[in-house]
Amino acid sequence: MTLIVLLLLAAGCRPEPDVSFELQGLEVTPGFATKDRLKTNEQWVAIVHTNLFQAGMPANDLYNAARVFESIGDQSIAREVLLSNFFNQPDLELQTREEMLDDLDAFIDETYLRFYTRFPTQAERTFVREFVLNNPGMTPELVYMSFSLSDEYRYY
Repeated sequence: MTLIVLLLLAAGCRPEPDVSFELQGLEVTPGFATKDRLKTNEQWVAIVHTNLFQAGMPANDLYNAARVFESIGDQSIAREVLLSNFFNQPDLELQTREEMLDDLDAFIDETYLRFYTRFPTQAERTFVREFVLNNPGMTPELVYMSFSLSDEYRYY
């Protein structure tokens, strides 16, 4: 009996195979890291108009908007003036704050897709969610304005 046990033990004891695992390097970057080409002022105006109105901008209006950039030395002020003009247009349809809060996560995802053509990271979603909830004056108009004036939005 001991002979059988010894034979079974001897047959079952084999050296373990040499197994090695390799890890492939993966560079982790934010979603906007590949946006490295600065939009021209005309591109910015045309794209922001499309993002807000969901329609293209007429050529004559685009020409007039380009003149705003030429007439105002500070380009960031020119962007704010144009955005203010867009938000005062009667045909611009925006959600109310209550509609935004009804499904805030969907609003945040839709806003990131609309303006940045990407989904937000979890950290971005949490930040925007908390910022909107903790600031009662934050409306969809102000959220859209913030996204439109951001550094990321100026690049594609």
